[in-house]
Parts: sequence; structure tokens; C-alpha cells
Amino acid sequence: MGYEPWLVIFDEASPERLARLAEHGERDGYELHPRSFVAADAHVVAERLSIGEGSFIAAGCLVRGIVTIGSHCSLNAGAVTVGRVTIGDLVRIASYAVLVGENHVFEDPASPIAAQGLTSKGVVIEDDVWIGANVTIVDGVTVGAHSVVAAGAVVTRDVGAWSVMAGVPARLIKRRRRDGGPAGPVRGEALSAFDRTVTDQWPAVLERCQVRHEGQDSYVDEPGGEWGPRPLNDAVELAGSFGELPPVSTREELICRIQAAQDPVTGLFIDPRVGPPADPLRFTDHEWDMYGLLSCGYALEVLGAGPLHPVHAIEACTSPQLEGLLDSLDWEYMAWGSGAWVDGYGTGAYLNRRHHGSTNTHPMLWGWLSTHIHRPSGLWGTYLEPVGEWDPRWLMAVNGYYRLTRGTYAQFGVAVPHPEAAVDTLLAHCRDYGWFTREERNACNVLDVIHPLWMLSRQTDYRRDDIRDGAASILGAATRDWVDGQGVPWHVGHDQPGLQGTEMWLSIVYLAADLLDESAGLSWSPRGVHRLEPATTLG
Repeated sequence: MGYEPWLVIFDEASPERLARLAEHGERDGYELHPRSFVAADAHVVAERLSIGEGSFIAAGCLVRGIVTIGSHCSLNAGAVTVGRVTIGDLVRIASYAVLVGENHVFEDPASPIAAQGLTSKGVVIEDDVWIGANVTIVDGVTVGAHSVVAAGAVVTRDVGAWSVMAGVPARLIKRRRRDGGPAGPVRGEALSAFDRTVTDQWPAVLERCQVRHEGQDSYVDEPGGEWGPRPLNDAVELAGSFGELPPVSTREELICRIQAAQDPVTGLFIDPRVGPPADPLRFTDHEWDMYGLLSCGYALEVLGAGPLHPVHAIEACTSPQLEGLLDSLDWEYMAWGSGAWVDGYGTGAYLNRRHHGSTNTHPMLWGWLSTHIHRPSGLWGTYLEPVGEWDPRWLMAVNGYYRLTRGTYAQFGVAVPHPEAAVDTLLAHCRDYGWFTREERNACNVLDVIHPLWMLSRQTDYRRDDIRDGAASILGAATRDWVDGQGVPWHVGHDQPGLQGTEMWLSIVYLAADLLDESAGLSWSPRGVHRLEPATTLG
């Protein structure tokens, strides 16, 4: 009865099934949906395992490594996973297929291969894929959504969405769509339906987060949350993306309220709960010290205004001082925070140029960036090996890359150096995390890959199909996360919907749609921090 449990009427409440799930569920790193099914004779020895609703593992399967299985999947008898394997929803894996998400190192001919260790890029199987019997998929491969891999194939490179692959090594034999282009679960009418939903419901998202603070109508990020300076700015950008204003004040009152937060001495925007930093440009753990320039500066621009004062701290910063500040940032372990600092500095320089007539082009900034980039990766940060439970891989470097390039190259319309290397690294990172359709699914992680890929695609055609296939996956997942009347959580599956998450995820959807040439006709476009066009040029 339990050999291939999807072939029989399975008693969901049977003591044997419940006991087996309980036994697996007690293991560290295991998360099994109550309505998932594991045959008694399946060999499950994974380091970490997640199984979604309605998914089945048949007898004779060997499941080891770090494995994520989505909803309504089946692993038929004898299927094997090795290493890091991520499987989407509605995936069918036939008997004796082997998914190998790791690889032996064999560079040193003087040492036994077994003594040289392993590498693991991982295997990703996206949604609605059929893997035939006796297929082998090697480490580092992503099989795109809606694809078919014929029996006996050996897949050694990424498979685009809607592909039919066969042979050794596997080759594309046809596309399941006539247009031959990449596709995802959201196209055409489905995207239009999402557009209608968000257009109708964004006012309710703002109303849900409206509060009274110190005698004024304002916002918190999510109901019950603490007041801070950012939610009002997020509300301005969210409403502005639809060409409207948040209803708590007039345009003039909103401008005055945001401008009042600027310190006339340094030009920074101050969080009254914390106060000004002791050293206005020195990196601190309080992100608002520099992010306030983005949040307040761009919200003012959405309202048709700008900061009252120049950002004096940035305008007065000399080249030697700036070089020392850049050198002092932790680019190895904290590339995300370091990139965020550069984003704030670049934005302050832009605000001075745009609103206060500055002619300072900050040559030290551009020179430092061009000489400190890592050419093989195209990034400024580095790949980090796991330490205990901390397993960032490329995450810190990639997220720092977005923040750094957003506030400099993208903002000033300057070409990014080594774009092809950056594309390779970003795609490897996306593949490693399954395009964030399930693992580490928060707005920063997704925005921080889709914007750089969008930006790089305007500079080079390199691996454009791979980028478009990934954008389709992001688009399909993101448009399913909307909660009626509430918006989208920043961290899907963990947080409640709020203003920051909704504004960021709408920007993500727009960027993904634009990469697929489907943004025309959408009722919103990103404004403020996440606007697409350069803010100015250095000419």
C-alpha cells in the first residue's frame, strides 16, 4: 500500500503514516507538511529536508543532501537526490532519475579524489517539470519551468523554460510553446488580473496601516507595528506609483513633514527615536543614518520637491576622507552593508547635484569602485563559506552589489564594469537559491537580483534567455503572494503584509515584467527609490 502511495486511496489518518511523519519531523532541519507522504521503504537520510503539501516519496528512493520539495510532487521508486537539490511545485520525477547537487574535486592528481573534498552549486527543478526515467542531472543545473526531460538523458547545462530535452548530453529537441521564448506561470490575462487587483486594493493597503501619531495621521509598516520615519515615505512611493497621494495630508503638508526631518548641519535625515550619528559619514549599525537620504530624498521627489538643505557632510567630504571611509568598510563579510553605505553616499551626491547645484562628480568614488571590483565575479564582495548555521554563499555580495550599483551606476546612468562576469555570478546565485521562489523569500533578496539583472540586460545581451527564464519564475511566484486587501509581506510566509513589502514586491513584479517585455499597460510603475530610469548623468 505504501510503495507508490499516490496509486492507492491513502488513509491520511493511518497510525503508520502519522508515526512515520512524526519520526522524520523530529529530526533537526526537517519540515514535512502534514499531508505529505513518505513510503516506509524510502531511504531518507537528508541533512535538511522540506516537503510541501501533497508530495510523495516512493519506496526505494534515496533522499540525501539538503533537499527542498515543493507541493504536489512525486519521486517515483528508485529516484535519488544527492547534495543540494531544490524541487518546485507539480514536479514529476520518474524511477531511477538521479539529481546530483554536488561534485567531487579532482584538481590535484597527486591526491586521491576521495580526499579532495566536494563542491555544491546545487540542482534546481522549477515548477511543472517532468523528469523521465533514468535521467541524470548534474550539479549546477537549473531545469526551467514547464519542461520535459526525456528518459535516459544526461543534463549538463541549464534548461530553459518550456523545453523538451533528450540525449547524452541532453539537447533541446523542441519548445512546448510556439513562440519559442521563455515563459512562466504568469503571462497575458493572468498578469492583467493581478494588475486589476492591485489597482483596486492599494488604497486599502494604506488604510490598513494608517495610525494617529503625535496628533497627525501617519503610517506604520504593518498593523500593530512601531511608528518610524520610513512608513510615511513608503506610503508616498506606493501611492505615487499609481499617480496618487496618500490620503493623510495634502501634498504641501507631506513635503513639510518630510523636509522637517533633515538636519540642517549635516544634511542627513534624522530618526527622532535615535538622534543624529556622532560621526555623520562613519558606517554604523543603524541603517537609517544613510538610508534616510534614500527614503526621505526620493519621497520628496515623488511629491515634486527636494531636500531643503544640501547634504553638507557629503559635499564637504574630501577625496582622502572618502578613500579612508571606503577602505574602512567590511567588504569581505559585510558587503551588503558596505554596498548600502555607498548607495547612501551616491544618493546624497545626487541630491546635492539635482537640488542644490553641486558640480562635484566625486572622482575618488568612481576611481575606488573601478579599482576594487573583483573581475572574475564582477562584484565587490566575496563568496562566503558556511560557518555553523550561517550559510550566506553569494548572498551578502549580491545584495551589496544591488545597493552599490543602484546608488551609483544605475542612478547616474554609468555603464557597470565587467557586466558578463556579474551576470554569471548573479545567475549562479539565483540558481543556488532556486530564484527565491521558496528559500529565503524576502523582498530584499528578490529585488537585489532582479534589478541588477534588469540593469545589466540594458547593457549586454549576454545570457539574455537565462535571465528572462528566471524573470518568468520570479514573476509567477510574486504575483501569487498578494493577500486581498492587505498587500504582500516583506518576508513571504513569515511576516504579515505591510507597506514596505508591498511597495518592494510591486517593484519586483514590474521589473520582471519589463524584462519579459510585458510591463506596457501596467497601471503602476516604480517611483522613488526603485524607479527604473537614471536620476541624472555626470555630464
